[in-house]
Amino acid sequence: MKNIKPARKIEYEGERKDDSILIGNFGDVDFIAKGDFELSGMIYSKHTVTFTVLGKGLIKFHGVCSKVIIHLVKGDCVLDLSELESQEAICISLRDSSRTLIGPTKIISRANLQDEAILKFIGNPRVHDYTVSGSSRIETIESAGESKVA
Repeated sequence: MKNIKPARKIEYEGERKDDSILIGNFGDVDFIAKGDFELSGMIYSKHTVTFTVLGKGLIKFHGVCSKVIIHLVKGDCVLDLSELESQEAICISLRDSSRTLIGPTKIISRANLQDEAILKFIGNPRVHDYTVSGSSRIETIESAGESKVA
């Protein structure tokens, strides 16, 4: 019987600034940020990385990941994964005035947006099961600094 490891938890709370975060290939990771933050780093993983972001600030990652799950992005914040390549991205709940940028991926299998949330993605992934309510929107990023409503 295969031994299933619990997800590793990386949590930032309060006013935090860190630009040297490294998420490696050591199993699934739950990344949680609450408060006022400015966080960035690299992800190189064949596993799943789950993001929960509440508050205001910027989170930016680059690298490669098998699967990205964005559990919750809420508040006046930016989750910038535009330089993170993945096989699949899942956006369970994007709320308030949050902005989420998804890098090259094959499929966005779920996207639920509320309030004034914005989801932007690069390339031409298949988008399945999406819900857009309020004045939220989904856009494609054509090139640096340009976007188009999908």
